[in-house]
Amino acid sequence: MPYCSKCGAKLGGEEAFCPRCGASVISLVAEPLGRRERKPIGVLAIALIALITVAVVIAAVATFALLPIQIAGPVTRQMSVPSASDVNVLNFNLTADIAGVNISFEDLSGEWQSPSIILNASATAKVGAFGSSDFLERFMPVWHDETEGDVLTVTVRQDVDMFFWPHYSSLNVTFDVRIDSSMNSSLNVRVSTGGIVVETQAGVVLDSVALEVTTGSVETRLVKDVVVSGDVSATVTTGSVRLFWKNVIVAGDVQVEVLVTTGGVEVTVEEYAGLQGDITLNAEVTTGGVDFAIDIMGDAGAMITSSVTVGGVDVDRRVGFSGPDTALQSSNYPADHNFNVHLRTTTGGIDIDAEYTHSNIHA
Repeated sequence: MPYCSKCGAKLGGEEAFCPRCGASVISLVAEPLGRRERKPIGVLAIALIALITVAVVIAAVATFALLPIQIAGPVTRQMSVPSASDVNVLNFNLTADIAGVNISFEDLSGEWQSPSIILNASATAKVGAFGSSDFLERFMPVWHDETEGDVLTVTVRQDVDMFFWPHYSSLNVTFDVRIDSSMNSSLNVRVSTGGIVVETQAGVVLDSVALEVTTGSVETRLVKDVVVSGDVSATVTTGSVRLFWKNVIVAGDVQVEVLVTTGGVEVTVEEYAGLQGDITLNAEVTTGGVDFAIDIMGDAGAMITSSVTVGGVDVDRRVGFSGPDTALQSSNYPADHNFNVHLRTTTGGIDIDAEYTHSNIHA
């Protein structure tokens, strides 16, 4: 029961004023101040907190699982074809999605079964805590070979699906191809992502060379006394091409094409021993630069034409060449056998280093 705060008289609870002293008692019958009642947390809020907690845990576990912390592999495979006395021509065809392809020529007679060709495939990668080397098997190529008359045809193919969980990084896939130097070889190699390197040696006969990379690089070295009897091409969509040509023996007229869409081209030509045919060399880049160097002597002549849409042509050095920068020719041009060189870039620049010496002191 409330009491008057002024005189202490008992109140019935309905009076507006104290019947003894007349003081106002409205504040006395009002609801007393106290602690506010807390509303319970809703089910939706609890569920949301639980979901966030689970997501954080899953993210932590996934990060640990996907973080590349160990090396998987190497997974390796070797394929080869024993040599046959009546087989001396090789058609080698290789298509790969992801690989670095290294092609070399050497005397394989000392190897087991004296093979005409050997391919060593290897794959390694960094994987997460729950990863393994099993997935690397998919990067191994499929091999097929057949012989008809004196011709051996080898077809190698690698088809790779998209990566699956868990994550793999630092992937390294390598195909090392060794070809017996006694074989007359035609090379047809295509790689989507990676690179191609071709190393030759004296005495190797190349009937044709076609190298193509979508993203990556191509490097071809044709050394002294290599015989080229057919066309040579190197094509890259995004990346670079490097061609080194030194005292190559050309059996007849040959077309050489070096093409890049976005990137750069570097071509170095040295010819001292004389030619047995004419060489038409086209080096073209859509966006990027062309570096061209030629050093010829004796009976070899050269004409170099250049075309740039946006950019310029810079002749760093000219010895024994005359004419404007966009149309250089050696002092003996036209000779019995010539390099007819066409350099082109749409957006970029062309750098030329040209030298011709009449005396063939290197022969």
